[in-house]
Amino acid sequence: MKKMLLLLAITGCFACKKGLQDYRNAKPVSEVGVSTYDFLKAQGTLYDTLLRIIDSVHLTEILKNDKVTFFIPQDNSIETAMRNVNFARIRLGDPGNWTMDSIPLKVWDSLLRRYILQGIVDADSLRYADGADLVSLYKHGMNGKMSRTNASGAVGGGTEVVQFSDRNDSRFIKDWSTALTQNVDIKTKNGMMHILESRHVFGFTSFVGKAYPKSLEPIQGPYLGFPIEIPGIVNAADYDEGPKEVAFHYNNGNGNHAYRPDAPGTENCSEGDNQVSPGGGYNIGWTSDGDWVRYTVNIKEAGKYKVELRIAGNGGGIIYLSIDGVTVSNEIPIQGTGGWQNWQGAFGTADLPQGKHLMKVVMKKANLNLHRVIFTKIN
Repeated sequence: MKKMLLLLAITGCFACKKGLQDYRNAKPVSEVGVSTYDFLKAQGTLYDTLLRIIDSVHLTEILKNDKVTFFIPQDNSIETAMRNVNFARIRLGDPGNWTMDSIPLKVWDSLLRRYILQGIVDADSLRYADGADLVSLYKHGMNGKMSRTNASGAVGGGTEVVQFSDRNDSRFIKDWSTALTQNVDIKTKNGMMHILESRHVFGFTSFVGKAYPKSLEPIQGPYLGFPIEIPGIVNAADYDEGPKEVAFHYNNGNGNHAYRPDAPGTENCSEGDNQVSPGGGYNIGWTSDGDWVRYTVNIKEAGKYKVELRIAGNGGGIIYLSIDGVTVSNEIPIQGTGGWQNWQGAFGTADLPQGKHLMKVVMKKANLNLHRVIFTKIN
């Protein structure tokens, strides 16, 4: 009995006087004798970024004095979220140079509070088949559920973790965003802590949209991320990203979607290759009169170009090109080729301006498949 008491005393001394260990990578003691905030502060540089946000949005006193449960995101989670928002900015044509100070404080505040719950929520309270519905400090709906990981080839044979989920205002689990804990049930002087895995992205799926609302707007622009060069090959399936009436007008939305999920139907092309771009292996089809698709192009030199349309189909048609809303080609007649994958060339000419422009391929009359448009400068 004396030996047992001595062991407990040594363990207590280690936890309190050794500077508080890194509980993310070792089994934690069940209790620390400091507040939640002071625990984070005592971890050296491990939570510098998180503490900066906590102080900036005035959550310090809550984490020092209020009885709360904190699902703690690691600094790496916040850094990943920042990388994501800068990637989104670059993708939409803005500089990818935002720092934490570029994000409005109300965004940090509203999202950080999703990790903090009133009262004590320990792992045992989440042992239900569907978990337990939880409410964050700003009354946002969350969910916590105990789950066992897989190990050594045995399903459910690993350690227990908490699945902490943002319900995204939906009662359907498929709509939820979930993070897993790395350590659970660390009791502090004023509450309870559960530490999330470093691979979790801060804000679940909400950070980029709230920090950079432009990212929620329909994406518009070149599908490949850069304008297609002319002279050269414009693969039909690489039409611009964007909604209907911006990137395309298509009367028949019931075609296959082998390459793209939106309305212009795409299918594998028998003469296709993906050497020029991923879309080179596909053609668009299910066309009808009046359809058009748009491409962002960069024309190296103004002048007259030969235009070759790679066409297949049982019917005929008429196609012409426009640049920035102005017709630039003759109406190119299309003959039936005797099969939907029997490819032939249809030829015309176009007068093209130099520089970056929006080009439409307009199917004035259509019962055809289109693989690509090939532009050659006429000297």
